[in-house]
Amino acid sequence: MNNSVLDAKLKNLIQVCKETGNFKKLVVVSFILTSNKVDEVGIKLGIRQRNRVSGEKLFEYMELINRIFENNLKILIFRKEHIEKIRECELLFLRNKGNIPYEYIKTMFHTYYELRKLEVPNLHKSLEHDAFLESSQLGAISFLSPRRRRKQNDSGTLKPLIVQKINERQTDLQHSLQNRLDSQKLETAIYLRSIKNSFIHGKKGKIAIHGALKDNLQYQGSIESIWGYLIIGLILLLGSLGIVILIELNFIHIFSSELNSLVLYLFVGTALLVLTYIKYFRKEKG
Repeated sequence: MNNSVLDAKLKNLIQVCKETGNFKKLVVVSFILTSNKVDEVGIKLGIRQRNRVSGEKLFEYMELINRIFENNLKILIFRKEHIEKIRECELLFLRNKGNIPYEYIKTMFHTYYELRKLEVPNLHKSLEHDAFLESSQLGAISFLSPRRRRKQNDSGTLKPLIVQKINERQTDLQHSLQNRLDSQKLETAIYLRSIKNSFIHGKKGKIAIHGALKDNLQYQGSIESIWGYLIIGLILLLGSLGIVILIELNFIHIFSSELNSLVLYLFVGTALLVLTYIKYFRKEKG
């Protein structure tokens, strides 16, 4: 729905609520609109959907998005004061079963209109490396394009200088994005992070960036940390149990197919849990 049409409908609803003195529908609408806006931001940024079934609250989902981008780019998508306002209103809404004072309704709508000003890119799209460098005003590192690197075989000796230039540009972008979220600058920050990681860890300074922009971020933080701790606990439990049984078998010299199979299953299960933790829960540095 067009924002101007939506705003007109909201004005009519507010007028009706004032005339009837019943603001409950207005409360629900304020939460629906704010929730939809936050969900839209999350989808564009490649974040998993909010887990409503498990009771994940709106402000918790906003904090999750902030954690992911703070870990990756040292920036916040949502202002902390906006999250705090929504947290206060949401907890009161849940505690009072939808009945909140009029002042909180105004707070919700004010926050909603502030969130509407957010400029976030669609990180599902893919960008060509050369085209991005030429269109993003990254003159300081434009010599990283494959076309120019062919003429510059000594790129290995320039590695410290290149990394320094990227770090300087990243710092500038972080300061700028902390003051105001800008779609183009956020894309540039993600791309710079990807270029630096690829350049540092790639073979012979080669840059290889694949897929959509969202694929160049680490989203492990989007999985609830409690599950990571649970897997670590299971790893320690199964691994320790397997070692204890193995030691006991050696001491008492009892060898049976059942016990040997049990030890094998314990170690295989431990290995699978370790691989699961590494793939989905370990936060990589970058």
